[in-house]
Amino acid sequence: MDESAKKGLESNGSDAEIRKSSIRRISVEGYDTSLRIEDVDEALRKHFASCGKIIHVYIPGNNEWTILCKYAFVYFNEEDEEKALRLDGRDMGGQILQIKSYPFHETYLNDVVDPMKDDNFIMYPFRVEVAGYDNSLPLDVVKKEIKEYFSVNRSFAHHHKTSSAATEINSFIYLTGQEAVDKALERSGSSVGGLSLVVTKVFPIEYNPPPTGYIPPRIFNTFTQEQKDDPNLYYTIIERQQKKSEQKKSETKKKKKTKTREGNQKKRSETTEGNQKKKSKTKEGNQKKKGVEI
Repeated sequence: MDESAKKGLESNGSDAEIRKSSIRRISVEGYDTSLRIEDVDEALRKHFASCGKIIHVYIPGNNEWTILCKYAFVYFNEEDEEKALRLDGRDMGGQILQIKSYPFHETYLNDVVDPMKDDNFIMYPFRVEVAGYDNSLPLDVVKKEIKEYFSVNRSFAHHHKTSSAATEINSFIYLTGQEAVDKALERSGSSVGGLSLVVTKVFPIEYNPPPTGYIPPRIFNTFTQEQKDDPNLYYTIIERQQKKSEQKKSETKKKKKTKTREGNQKKRSETTEGNQKKKSKTKEGNQKKKGVEI
């Protein structure tokens, strides 16, 4: 391995050395938020499949995923962003999508997304695939540098044989929470000492929450001391969130029913008005014909 590569491995990279991310993020609005998160995820992946490789799909939602945010985020390689943006205004399952570029430094959607984060205090785990290293490097060096570069506690690397019998390195980092994933994606493709570490795929890890667990301080501090001393506080929080979730879902259904009812009434009104106009015109026409005959 040459000296420049060695220096790159020893460097964590200053801001001046790091170029912009190779990953692009877009926001998607307009999909049916009453669907299951799995169905929305699948629909988005199918909708954008022709644009290139999808690195990650993020759909914010509450703790039980019964209420989805009206914005979803899809991540592509830099060269595929333009193709994705061309789908703005296209139909997906009967819904017209609004698609916009949403760079990592943007925050104007935080007011919509953050309340979902407050509802969902479980930090879901992810396995993130990383590439860009010289395959001649020792595995322990790869793991060490990945951990330092992405500031993570867990990394994994192993050799595997390709279809052409060549030996390559597969490497992964393990992250918890969407914010950590965004930070890793933002650094993807950053050039450090001649090396470029690239995130190639984000894999959600199935997570089954325990019956009791950690309560974040921002939620814990909203309770009185007496409530904090209650050993069943975790269950109280879960029950409160479920009620809140059911209430929001009920309100959403009522709004949709009201809109549908109003829409149907408007259509009936327009139809009735149109029929009356037709009858009036027909009557006037008949009267004119009679007048001519006389």
